[in-house]
Amino acid sequence: MPINNTEYGHLPGALHAFGNLTPAVAIDIDAKRFAQFGASYRWFLLFSMLIGSMSTLLAATTINVALPAIIGAFGLGQDQAQWMSTAFLASSTIAMLANAWAMSAYGPRATYIFGMLMFVAGSLLGAVSNTLALLIVARAMQGMAAGLLQPMSMFLIFQTFPDKQRGTAIGIFSIGVVLAPAFGPALGGVAVDLSSWRLVFVATVPLALLALAAAPLLMPKADPAQQAEKRPLDWQGLILLSVSAVSFLSGFAGGNRDGWDSDISLIKFAVGFIAGIAFYFWERRHPFPALNPKIFTYRQFWSAGLVISATGIAIYGSTYMIPLFVQLVQHYSPTAAGVMMIPAGLAMVIGFPIAGRLTDKVDVRWLLAFGIISFGTSAFLLSHVTALTPYWTLVFWIVLSRIGISFCMPPANTTAVRAVPPPLLASATGGASFLMQIGGAFGVNLLAILLQRRLIFHGEHLASGINEANAQLSYTHVQIARELERNGMPQLPAFQSAFGELGRQISSEAAVYAFRDCFLVIGIWFVIVLGFLAFMPKPKLDPSQAR
Repeated sequence: MPINNTEYGHLPGALHAFGNLTPAVAIDIDAKRFAQFGASYRWFLLFSMLIGSMSTLLAATTINVALPAIIGAFGLGQDQAQWMSTAFLASSTIAMLANAWAMSAYGPRATYIFGMLMFVAGSLLGAVSNTLALLIVARAMQGMAAGLLQPMSMFLIFQTFPDKQRGTAIGIFSIGVVLAPAFGPALGGVAVDLSSWRLVFVATVPLALLALAAAPLLMPKADPAQQAEKRPLDWQGLILLSVSAVSFLSGFAGGNRDGWDSDISLIKFAVGFIAGIAFYFWERRHPFPALNPKIFTYRQFWSAGLVISATGIAIYGSTYMIPLFVQLVQHYSPTAAGVMMIPAGLAMVIGFPIAGRLTDKVDVRWLLAFGIISFGTSAFLLSHVTALTPYWTLVFWIVLSRIGISFCMPPANTTAVRAVPPPLLASATGGASFLMQIGGAFGVNLLAILLQRRLIFHGEHLASGINEANAQLSYTHVQIARELERNGMPQLPAFQSAFGELGRQISSEAAVYAFRDCFLVIGIWFVIVLGFLAFMPKPKLDPSQAR
């Protein structure tokens, strides 16, 4: 059954990932399953896949609200804590590119079971980890599992459902996939408040075990003829891409500690650059490239790809930064920080189908401009945040950002896929998913580094004003000391403790300014992306696709 790539053009990035599978991948839909379960087999398979996908997607965002607790437990800096997100995103990106090979070589059942076992193992490892290295390995294992499983679900929907039922099946699946990241932070917050950050790693394991138990009964096997003619894995390309991505991510993350011009930093950047160049030339000559460079020769694709990457930076970067801000600066509980993200997720559930419908009816550049302006406006509003900004004001600003993302993702994905000729459709969909994930990985990485550098900058700047000539500082110190004395503290200890309280206030103020700078940079980045829309040609809509 051939896959019509234009049918899923308006789906969110997580759903779009199934385009990594080429039409050559075939599976054996076992007639015995239909005889055993009847027509309901399709729906049992759908809900089994939905449970498994939700478990991995929840894991992608639950960790964000637990970061302050992990930072405190291990004494980490922002440059180290960001690996909790970037390790997941980078590893899922690499594994996603290997999905087509795994499906054709071993079939959906074996690939799915392997992926779920890896996810459960990574989750359990994270829960018992006592070093940062083990935590990073655990998150990488979870990410690899997510990368293997995400493309598979959409592919099986197209293989098992008849044409008239695909829309309903995709609708049910897409709602679950979009809601999972929205409720992930809330689930993580509850887990931290009830127990500790360790519970966050295993919070989604029950769903994974349920999906794992159903897989041998419901998942189809590979087509024996396809297994006999399995295509080779582009393992050289995957290794080169992995080396390049990890080298750059590690180089940026370690720049503050090692020195940006230190030997180790320069070596990391050099290795990343050389591996990236080698990857490009290798993919050009490989008969089955993991990421086909030809798709980037189409202006419509790379211009839409820029928006896709910007969207990845936006959604993953903001999901990383906002829970950190409300916990570290505004001192909200992890649960409150997680619940804050739920309305934003619901806004995306409403926005995606609207944007998807409009994509086939109007010039997508107008939709993209609206989405970019909406998110950019939200970022500029957040760049004026303070420690006293009301909770629901922040919620509104976040909802505005998610409305913008809703009008960026479906049009950008659709425009990118429609840019290439039919033989490159599978490569284009895989490339779009790659750009979303890798954009998110580098977005989180660079924002965390910027946050740490600005924390140091503002802390030093504010601390330089602490001297006896500062009348306002002296007055504040006296007020704090008197308040401590009224609470029963002797005069001398109160005088000394007041300086410590002043230091905490300065640190809090420095954090506010640092987060503001990060949100301002995101806003400026989206202004630049808006300018790049001028380079996007007017997408040509096939009349047969217009509704």
